[in-house]
Amino acid sequence: MTTTNTYSNQTIDQARRAHGARGAWREQALSSTALVCLGLAYALSWVEMGLALMTGPGEPVAALIASRALVGGLYACVAFRLQWARWITVVLGFASVVLVGPMLGAEWRAFPAAALVTGAVLVFKLAASILLLSPDASHRTR
Repeated sequence: MTTTNTYSNQTIDQARRAHGARGAWREQALSSTALVCLGLAYALSWVEMGLALMTGPGEPVAALIASRALVGGLYACVAFRLQWARWITVVLGFASVVLVGPMLGAEWRAFPAAALVTGAVLVFKLAASILLLSPDASHRTR
């Protein structure tokens, strides 16, 4: 039994290039969207901190700033496509949604504006976590 190549080498090369360009575009789009979501969540977390400080200093301000600086560093590592940072961000994103989400009702009764900001932060973190889980977003990571 013999097999024949029914496509020319040029056709095969063109198909590979077309699929590669489409896959690279999809990968870039998912990665960019995830980074935008992370950036918005990070910016809103500073707004959230400002709203928390308006209600009174419940926590030391230095701890609030340090935690946001560390998360910003983590997100920078995700932007540099470091694999470990991507997975830590996914885990922290899902954990924050699971742990903070149920408390939004109580926050809404106490301070509705802060609850809206917290809810938006959770939506962006969840979206970024889902996008970072995509197999297309995981290519070309270190």
